[in-house]
Amino acid sequence: MLRTGPSTRRHLALGQVTSTNTIALEAARSGDPGALWITAESQSAGRGRRGRPWSSQQGNLYASLLLVDPAPVHAMGQIPLVIAVGLRDGLLKLPGADPAAIRIKWPNDLLIGGAKCVGILVESERTPDGRQAVVIGFGVNVASAPEGAPYAVTTLSKGGIIAGVRDVFLSVATGIEGALDLWRQGAHFSDIRLHWLSGAAGIGGPCRVNLPNETIEGRFADLDSSGRLVLDLPDGTRREVSAGDVFLLPRDDAAAVL
Repeated sequence: MLRTGPSTRRHLALGQVTSTNTIALEAARSGDPGALWITAESQSAGRGRRGRPWSSQQGNLYASLLLVDPAPVHAMGQIPLVIAVGLRDGLLKLPGADPAAIRIKWPNDLLIGGAKCVGILVESERTPDGRQAVVIGFGVNVASAPEGAPYAVTTLSKGGIIAGVRDVFLSVATGIEGALDLWRQGAHFSDIRLHWLSGAAGIGGPCRVNLPNETIEGRFADLDSSGRLVLDLPDGTRREVSAGDVFLLPRDDAAAVL
């Protein structure tokens, strides 16, 4: 069912699907103009980064936002950070939300109390008619979290946020739309960067980054003007990272890393 909401939001609410990202990409290929939200009660083939399966139990939020030609090519890599800022802002509007506990792990996972609660996957492709389609998919652990994850996971309810799936969607959708408006297709990324840094996890602390061909450790020093993670390395040099799996280390490990 296609619904409209604030600012004539286009929202396709579905039951069980393979993947909300898959449906959004299919809509783009069929000529959809974008600014389309798709939500599902559950997914049979949800996926995360690098094709990893994404647990999609009923009772959580699974959503995708289709954007078409959202920004110049040079600014496309900023989108995950924009979305993270909007998601955090939306979660902070919910009853019981604690700003000190809800943090962003570079580039766009959301943590509550240091445990993952929201995962984001951004996919893009060129449509047959030459448009650039970008799909932002995310899952929010509202009431349950996957078992056996290789990292700490949590839920909104465990983090003190008491809200139903629909209320969570409405709040985070509004937050994301606000962040996209602030970003202005990359023209105001400096504003997004400040918001991102104010909500970041691990600033100033040690972290490990797994890259395709190496693993590096250092101190999480900054987010640069294009959205890259800036690491201070043990040898005194700095390194900028555009993509990688980041692991925040306990502060007690700082001496070993630095």
